Amino acid sequence: MRYRLLELLACPRCREPFALETFELSLDGHGEEEVEQGLLKSACGAWFPIVDGVPVILPNALNIYSQFAERFRDRLPPWQFSAEEIAQFEREKKKTQESFGFEWTIYSAVHEERDRGYALEGDLTPEFFRGKLVLDAGCGYARHSRVVQEFGAEVVGLDLSVAVRNARRLTRDNPKIHIVQGDLFAPPFPHETFDLVYSWGVLHHTPDPRRAFEGLVDFVKEGGDISVKIYRKRPAPAAVVESLIRKVTLRLPLKTLYNLAYLCVPVNWFYWKLGRHIPGVRQAILGVVKVDPNWRIAHIDTFDWYHPQYQFHFPMEEVVSWFEEKGLEQITGAESKGVRGHKGVRRADLQLAR
Repeated sequence: MRYRLLELLACPRCREPFALETFELSLDGHGEEEVEQGLLKSACGAWFPIVDGVPVILPNALNIYSQFAERFRDRLPPWQFSAEEIAQFEREKKKTQESFGFEWTIYSAVHEERDRGYALEGDLTPEFFRGKLVLDAGCGYARHSRVVQEFGAEVVGLDLSVAVRNARRLTRDNPKIHIVQGDLFAPPFPHETFDLVYSWGVLHHTPDPRRAFEGLVDFVKEGGDISVKIYRKRPAPAAVVESLIRKVTLRLPLKTLYNLAYLCVPVNWFYWKLGRHIPGVRQAILGVVKVDPNWRIAHIDTFDWYHPQYQFHFPMEEVVSWFEEKGLEQITGAESKGVRGHKGVRRADLQLAR
């Protein structure tokens, strides 16, 4: 963890800054000190570990990183979360935590042109990101964090899962990318910190996508922007088939499901060779597997379709209404390309500025 990140973090309980207690340091590729192991302590008495360079700001942090807890047990204060609080958190989010941790640990390929194109959907340009402080809400292994930073932003990537370990490995030598393990429903930052908050392909995998979105708006500065990409509502037949398949896949061990997802590879080949040109066959294939000219992407996207505990779909108009009801302005939405809105400056602030 770079010292710069300490300036951006805040306790999710009291919103006060953290004090740092360092256990171990390292040097990054530029010869700058980083905190490898340590604690973040807040004025309200809460504390959270820094494990292998990543702050872990979660109720079940010591369950995930039991080796850290054992190694430094003589230096750790009593844990502030009760067994009941931890159990409640894990009932809602542990399966999501584990399945995406598995996915983005076993797969961390970088497809630069594809990821650049995804980031620029909706007629954006690299200049839109330049010079901004950005929150990547649900960063996975930081593939979009890397692209957005290359456009000239400073990026904080936040993710619920141990995919942050891969994210840190891939971004460790980039001083403009910071990685945090935390909860989208309790982001560990002061309100109105970021020029841009984006959450691409993530909110539909949370227990309450709308509530997650509304909470993220609080972390956008006045004059800043928020961008989300959420699964669109599917035709009824496809939705029924998906639901029936997921009743089975959600019961499977992740490794078994990952291997079964390879069954999409020959289907993907057939789709691109012939199936996409046959009426009815095209729709049938797209209803059950993901397709892509790159079979590896088709495989991981199919796995990604069937493992998440939560998977919601919304009409674009409904997502736009979330933005409107939060008072956002300059709202733009394009089918399959997400929705973006601007957080205007409050009238009282304008009067003060005069």
